[in-house]
Amino acid sequence: MDEKAGKNIFAGTVQGREIAGHAIAGIGQNLIFGLWSSYMLVFFTDVFGIAGGVAGLIMMFTRIWDAINDPMMGIIADRTRTRWGRYRPWLLFMAIPVVIVLALNFSAPDFSPAGKIAYAAVTYVFMSMVFTAVDIPYWTLPAAMTQDVGKRTTIYSISRVSTTVSSLIVGILAIPLVTALGGGDMARGYFITALIIGILGAAFYLCGFKLVREHVVPPPMEKFSFSGAVKVIAQNKPLLLILISMIVANGLTFLRMNLLVYWVQYNIGSLEMVPVFNLVSLPAMLLGMVFTPFLSKKLGQKGMFVFSCLWGALSNFIFFFVGYGNTATAMVMFFFTSVPTGFVMVLISSMIANTIEYAEWKTGRRQEGLISSSQTFLAKVSMAIGGGLSGLVLTMVHYQPNTAQPAETLGLFHLVMTAVTGTGFLLGIIPMLFNDFNDKKYAEITAELQERRAIAKKAEDKQS
Repeated sequence: MDEKAGKNIFAGTVQGREIAGHAIAGIGQNLIFGLWSSYMLVFFTDVFGIAGGVAGLIMMFTRIWDAINDPMMGIIADRTRTRWGRYRPWLLFMAIPVVIVLALNFSAPDFSPAGKIAYAAVTYVFMSMVFTAVDIPYWTLPAAMTQDVGKRTTIYSISRVSTTVSSLIVGILAIPLVTALGGGDMARGYFITALIIGILGAAFYLCGFKLVREHVVPPPMEKFSFSGAVKVIAQNKPLLLILISMIVANGLTFLRMNLLVYWVQYNIGSLEMVPVFNLVSLPAMLLGMVFTPFLSKKLGQKGMFVFSCLWGALSNFIFFFVGYGNTATAMVMFFFTSVPTGFVMVLISSMIANTIEYAEWKTGRRQEGLISSSQTFLAKVSMAIGGGLSGLVLTMVHYQPNTAQPAETLGLFHLVMTAVTGTGFLLGIIPMLFNDFNDKKYAEITAELQERRAIAKKAEDKQS
């Protein structure tokens, strides 16, 4: 680590190639995550032959383990000390394991029904663990690269664009790849597709590792204290409110994502249209991401979040009443309902990162990895809610794969895709109304922390 560059942590010494490196690693991250999160449920139900309710339970109970695994990985990352830094080396360490376990997730061995459930559960849990081991350090890196809030927001904004583009590219290309590579065998197609995407993702991880540097000098290694770790989270009111808000909103957004394949296949009437709808959402989400930094300057991050949720609620309720009878109109509405997702994806990263300084100000501990782990934990809890509810929906309608669905099923699919998602956005606003940690407060806290460090440095110099 460049200790000279790290002394003035507010100077923003991070270089353009390092920002690009973080975004490049993010491409790899979301190539893998996009396939795993969007197609695992449909692979379980339509290819591997597991009932929707059982598949949903596997996803949900895996997130219970993540409640322990994510903060544990955050603590491990915080305590990592290598010549490459604390968080950067995990891009190197986990590249190969992620490829192997992703391929195992999309394998369909000829086991008994009970054996298939056991295999799916074990491999899904392992994928969650190896992905966590790279995901938490990855999203913690910007806090270790700079404490300049402008550059940190820039890193998150650019990386969110790259991760979203890569995730949506998977959404667009996955079904055509599976079909082409499988040659009529969907199980073979999914396996080869997973292997290719895993190898590409690992290559991007390694490229990001090569380019990124950590400039923020880490605090002295503190003796780990479970009570101290709990204190960092429990006394971080802004973080807790953000998490509650986003679990509600994101959980129902992931429900929408999980049901998109079913909605397009049966409501729109063509599985081949899935890539088209994913392609429609791409410019919408990018539009939201690009404008988030500019709108946040006008509204503040809290105001921007409320604005995003109101947009999400209104557009989804309109989509519900417009319906899906006309495919072109449905695509236009899908575009507008995708914009707030872009807003929120940038906001959540930046808002959680800013609570690191709040935690240091409140408790004296930074613990970037532990706090950043709440972001990945949030994503996984949201996935668990979305996956569990998706399985529940499929069970409620007595879903039978690859056959025409009754009108009641189509109506429920559309209700979930629109009005239920809009309700999630509305509910997400409520916790944020109690959050008084705004941009002005962040600036005050940052200035006070800088003053504390200067005083501590003078005292240290006198003693020496």
